[in-house]
Amino acid sequence: MGLVMKVTVENIARLWFGADTPIRQYKIAMNPQLWTACQRVNQVFIAPSGALNREQYRKSDKSAFARAVQEELESRKLLVEDIYELV
Repeated sequence: MGLVMKVTVENIARLWFGADTPIRQYKIAMNPQLWTACQRVNQVFIAPSGALNREQYRKSDKSAFARAVQEELESRKLLVEDIYELV
């Protein structure tokens, strides 16, 4: 049985900003949609503090990133549901 993570701000921030460990790699493998959403958001995300790289992000920047990932996942979910309604 795999580890499906709850999509909370804390879990997203730990997954994306955490140290690269075997456990993190396992979580990424078990949650590919979440990881893909993080990658998509990372391409367009601008930190509210103005920090330019992830190492300089404040806790509030990491939380804002995680909330953006949640919004991305929700918008994708709604898009898929709309497609299924049309079919």
